[in-house]
Amino acid sequence: IYASGYAKLLISVVKYTPQVWANYRRKSTVGWSIGQVLCDLIGGVLSVAQLLLDSSLQSDWSGVTGNPVKFFLGNISIAFDVVFMLQHYVLYGSKEVAVADVERRGLLGPGRRED
Repeated sequence: IYASGYAKLLISVVKYTPQVWANYRRKSTVGWSIGQVLCDLIGGVLSVAQLLLDSSLQSDWSGVTGNPVKFFLGNISIAFDVVFMLQHYVLYGSKEVAVADVERRGLLGPGRRED
């Protein structure tokens, strides 16, 4: 059971990293929804809050130290979500191209049409 928890932790790091890198390379967040990131952030905050609240109410912090996967999974989620929000709202927000313009250009780019 512990091995599957650590596998999930590793998979979470691996699943977020390519999107951070792709946004950085393109200097844009066009094409993906910030809504799912905000929901993921709420989930991470609530998960860590539950862990801390339960341990606090029981006056026994072994709930946090005894479940490091849940603690780190929530914090990794929060950290990546903060990076995504910084990319979307601060770093690349003012440089966004309207989605309609991207769709109008198409995949092949300007002046390149298949007939």
